[in-house]
Amino acid sequence: MMLMTHAATRLKILLLCALMTGLTALGSEIYANEAVLKTGDNPIIRTFSLASATSNNWHLPNGLPKGTELEVTGEVASETGRILVRIDHAASKSYYTRFNHEQILNSGKFVIHIDLDRLKTAHQHPFPASDIRQTYLSTLSGKITFLTAQIRVKPSAPKNIVGWDLGNQNTSNAWGFYALTPDSTWESLGGKSINKPEEPGEKIIEGTLRSRDRPYHDELTRDGLEGISKITLPLENGIWRIRLWTQDIGEWEYLPHPLNRTISLNKQRILHERLSPLEWQKRNYFPSPKYPLHAIKNSLKESKTEALYQAFWRDIGSKRGSPVDAIVEVKNNFLLIEMNSDVPAGRFLSAIIATPWDNQAEARFNAFDRLRYDFFTQRWPIIIDNTALEISDNLNAVDWINDSPWLAEGELVTFKINFAHLPYDLGRLKKAELPLEDITWFIMTPMINRVGGQENALTLRSYLTSFDPLDGVTQAPSHSDVWYVTGKFKPNSQKQQATLFFTNGQTKQTFHSLDVSLPEATLPIGLYMDYAPHLVWFSQEEAIKQANCDYRFMKKIGLTGTAPALPTPILTQTPTQAIEKVQSRLTDLKRAIQAPYIAGLLPPFPAYTPIKRMLTEPNFNQSRKSTGNLINTLTSIGSLNNLIMWSMADEPGLFPDLDAQLSTLNKRLSQSKTGIKTYAQLNHSQHDLLIDQYQSVLINQGYGLTESRLNDLTVKNTPYYLYNLPNLRASAGHYLWRSNAQGFWQWHARMPTAHPFDPTDGREDDVHFILPTLKGCELPTIRADLLSLRAGINDFRWLSWLSQNAKNHIDFAILQQEIRHKISLNYLNNNFKNKELNRNIKSIKQLAQSLQLN
Repeated sequence: MMLMTHAATRLKILLLCALMTGLTALGSEIYANEAVLKTGDNPIIRTFSLASATSNNWHLPNGLPKGTELEVTGEVASETGRILVRIDHAASKSYYTRFNHEQILNSGKFVIHIDLDRLKTAHQHPFPASDIRQTYLSTLSGKITFLTAQIRVKPSAPKNIVGWDLGNQNTSNAWGFYALTPDSTWESLGGKSINKPEEPGEKIIEGTLRSRDRPYHDELTRDGLEGISKITLPLENGIWRIRLWTQDIGEWEYLPHPLNRTISLNKQRILHERLSPLEWQKRNYFPSPKYPLHAIKNSLKESKTEALYQAFWRDIGSKRGSPVDAIVEVKNNFLLIEMNSDVPAGRFLSAIIATPWDNQAEARFNAFDRLRYDFFTQRWPIIIDNTALEISDNLNAVDWINDSPWLAEGELVTFKINFAHLPYDLGRLKKAELPLEDITWFIMTPMINRVGGQENALTLRSYLTSFDPLDGVTQAPSHSDVWYVTGKFKPNSQKQQATLFFTNGQTKQTFHSLDVSLPEATLPIGLYMDYAPHLVWFSQEEAIKQANCDYRFMKKIGLTGTAPALPTPILTQTPTQAIEKVQSRLTDLKRAIQAPYIAGLLPPFPAYTPIKRMLTEPNFNQSRKSTGNLINTLTSIGSLNNLIMWSMADEPGLFPDLDAQLSTLNKRLSQSKTGIKTYAQLNHSQHDLLIDQYQSVLINQGYGLTESRLNDLTVKNTPYYLYNLPNLRASAGHYLWRSNAQGFWQWHARMPTAHPFDPTDGREDDVHFILPTLKGCELPTIRADLLSLRAGINDFRWLSWLSQNAKNHIDFAILQQEIRHKISLNYLNNNFKNKELNRNIKSIKQLAQSLQLN
């Protein structure tokens, strides 16, 4: 984008702007001029002596100055390693009262930067660098050698770039830029040597301001100010190359989404957006990195990550914060920025940079982008896992050509078609003869995710994109492609093979039919659900449609349950018009409860969020009247209460005030004898003291999945369900069967953190087994381990079939006992291996072959 001033300079700027082609944030051309890569001063303040190559600590009785960072270098000799950086302030007494940073590292050399201006304890209490008293550095795992540990002034941008970093008074300025806060003055922003003209007035920044500070790795874009109407900055006369970062990074499931924005520099418009919701989503929510499968395989083979980093930075990292470029002429020693939008989020800035427009301007901007890219790669190591694409065992997939499985009617089947093992250049698929119903086709599409929930490291994770290979549009598969085909086995007495017909040949897969009709699972096994955030922002109706499509998709691939997406009922019933709104929302709630049931999923459906949301609404108080209104609302859904159970405790201890409100409500419900079903979600060993208060419980490893714990629940006649366990196949299948739990739900179908394709934003990884799509109800992309959950459901069905027949046949009873002995009720004692799980299912099938059962 460009700016034109008065007519005398218009032609000149037009010619200059014509040179601004391909303003990419990262490309091979940006490294041509190494001279401009040099930053400003980044001196070493202190070098720590390393008493040990693996563990060190240093006392800092006087703290450290603002604007500094801890830089640690070293080398990992093992495949991976993990280090701990611990920083104590004067009052630190425990883990929760100090700064703790664990970093997993890939093999090879590493550099770690800790911003000492943004330290927080484990309880999220900030403390300044001046309060630091001790620093610890140690190896937690792997073979690691520390080479240097230094306190340095934080790096600055290349010379001849002037910048302003927006935020509140407590946040530090990035890259040596001026800190632009609501209290900034002309002199504090670089105007000491520039005469202040009368025209700007006294206020540097105007508007209804609100600061934003997000958990993000890029100090330039992680904080800023919204609600800006006008900013006046000192800038010498001349022609300047300008860049503004104009979008709040977002947090949790929220990404600000203004549709209408206008930005002007010195009265010339550089941005004018009037977007539809679909246009906004295309620009801001759905750009995703393109990782070609062959490039991924090469990276895994050679243990190189540069191609992955560049793809991510090109498509995501460099575009976060929505940078806007312009060329502007300054004539009166100031840059006037004016912003207009119908929402405060549309008047947001996190940073502004400027450089004189000359033949080195683009090189300076590109050099700055390169510095930001380098810091990104240092702060987010990509951990190479050579098994990242080897998911077949987890899915219990049938390897096309190589396997010849025995299959029962109704069994959940996954065929894996690896085109590297098939004749080259088969062409496009013309026809498929498969012994399946409810067929879904997937192609492997790896993406980068965090290694774990809150790890500051990345890795590859396999995703599967559903598609229709017979749509006449899909291209012929490449030799590196891997397809997966899922469905329910439907035997054909005339054929014992499946065939794929391509334009240049065909390929066959043999199988054998068992004389068994596999029973459906009778327990709910599935995912937590919520409405897709990007649809809720613009249309609740579209979000509801998508949720209904999600339920049908879950049922189609074999899931049996869900914790559904539910609207929050409204309690206020005073004005006449409010009553209509209350009734309308109640109708929405009833339909939302019915939706998964209509799709064929099994109750009970945990209502995870509605009551918590009602209790935190401004209109709710602790009076008996408010509580009574809430109970009346729950009661008013009538017979649908048979399908749902309401959450009365959500991992107690995290939010004491909310815990107390839920406990009070739970007691009132128990006394009211309404027949409303309730449950508690428990994840701590001490939560067993609360069991008597609740009708049923959801439990996981935090609570303690042990024989004694499960026996206690059985003795108390408290129904228990499982939730959020690590091994999806084993948890949904073998352990669920062995534990006698009543169901299993895993977190979460749709919970992206801010941008759904940027795993580095927010406090934790995006958790979404079903990725968002631009248009509602499109063929979805799923995390591959969703099919692991599906494989566990198939295992559960075989194990249940075994138990049914064990009542009447000694051979089945013996095999049932053998498998039960292999599975410990103490979850952590199980070493669930897919080969062992496969062996158990194979033994059941072999027994089915040998006996003719009705």
